[in-house]
Amino acid sequence: MRVSRAGRSSVRARVRAAAVACVLVSSSGLASAESVPVEGEAASVPTREAMHELLGALRTLLPDAVAGKLGAPDGKAQQAAALAIVGQRAQTLSTHGSPLPGGSRLLASALVEDAWRAQKFFDRGRYDSAGFLIARMVDDCTGCHSRNAAPDAPISAGFVDTDGLEGLDTIERAEVAAATRRFDRSLSLYEEAFASPEADPEVLLAPITRYLVVALRVAREPERAAKTVAGLMKRAGTPPEVAKDLAHWHRALEATSREALKGTSVEAAIAAMERAEGLARYPADRRPLVDYLIASTRLNDLVAQPQDSPETVAELYERLGRAEFRIAQNIWQTRADLYWEAAVRLAPGSPAARRAFESLESEVRAGYTGSGGIRLPVEEADRLTLLRAMIENEGPDAQDGAQLFAQHCAICHGQDAKGKGRVAGDLYWHPADLTTITIRRGGDFPRDVVFGLIARRDPLGAHQSPEMPRWGKFWRDDARIEALVDYLEQIQEH
Repeated sequence: MRVSRAGRSSVRARVRAAAVACVLVSSSGLASAESVPVEGEAASVPTREAMHELLGALRTLLPDAVAGKLGAPDGKAQQAAALAIVGQRAQTLSTHGSPLPGGSRLLASALVEDAWRAQKFFDRGRYDSAGFLIARMVDDCTGCHSRNAAPDAPISAGFVDTDGLEGLDTIERAEVAAATRRFDRSLSLYEEAFASPEADPEVLLAPITRYLVVALRVAREPERAAKTVAGLMKRAGTPPEVAKDLAHWHRALEATSREALKGTSVEAAIAAMERAEGLARYPADRRPLVDYLIASTRLNDLVAQPQDSPETVAELYERLGRAEFRIAQNIWQTRADLYWEAAVRLAPGSPAARRAFESLESEVRAGYTGSGGIRLPVEEADRLTLLRAMIENEGPDAQDGAQLFAQHCAICHGQDAKGKGRVAGDLYWHPADLTTITIRRGGDFPRDVVFGLIARRDPLGAHQSPEMPRWGKFWRDDARIEALVDYLEQIQEH
């Protein structure tokens, strides 16, 4: 699961650092083998306008979130309007990630989903849930922006010092700075917090982890990070186990150069990951943290480069998921499941996909296990069923359009295809009534257009709902798509 149960208990603290401002900037960290414009190069006029509208909305929303005033009568109307803009502009800015494969696309979709759900919960008066989702966006954004080396974003200069954010403490401001791609400012704020006489290294494990992510993956400054960790090592009263961890991190950082962080070969990245895992004395061991970060930095570089096959990329994503899972033990949210899902979708028949699914299923089920047993939500159960079918090739026969629809489409569009599936009410974009396509097209069923929508080869591009999923290789099979199109044509109303 992307969010632990423990994370829910610290919603107010996380809302104080809710960096919904992360959607202000282009996802240059979402690098891929495909060409994606980064801010300052080829950002479109609508994209720049969306960024500026978000700035205005956040200057209304963020101070109230900091003060814990979401839903207060005197500001509720303004907050609702600001949240609506956040949701709408997150949709606009998510087109930065729309051409991307695998985990990058899933990360971009997660941001949009969280933005829409936050608005929906706010509209229903569930302010704690809205606040939780606003807080979760900080990791959606930082997760994208901190995957690869990237420049600071000019548009967000000074945002962390905006009037109304004075209630943030130094670490919270560092998190906002990282989410808005002010990386050097973020590192400086973290270092200021760590230098405080009141700083307790044991309590600061999560901020230290976030600091190291930015210092290594983005800034590529292991020397700077080594100096900061050395300062923490000198603090009196540090628990012995924490002191040992800090000492290992310092040695690992001192032995690492900027060049060594680059992903130059698949074999070297995998070897780095195996070395990190070999250092772990037990699953939750914090000692190899820097080693995991070095491995994940190389893996992230490689998934951003062209590889020889989907199987190779799936192998990288599976290893990246393992690294992220271990790194995230010091913080409250992990993106490991998104990387594991990417591995399955990219190469369902590969050994890496099978390993990824086993890890994903275990983590999802563990997240919903309590004293009453496993209480898996319907959408999570359906997700696992679909991914398992992709791996085991147990999906419906390619010629059975009705079965294909029931397994892949009905959850949103409904068994009768009228747009009233089980999860339709949770989606911002309401699923279409697929029985009226012919009527809406003036009496002719547009086979080519429908085929293109399913295959994602149509000209609509970013105008499609981001909530309509892409199923990787499964829907690259033209026979499956033809069978589904045949079925849709058969159920048209006239």
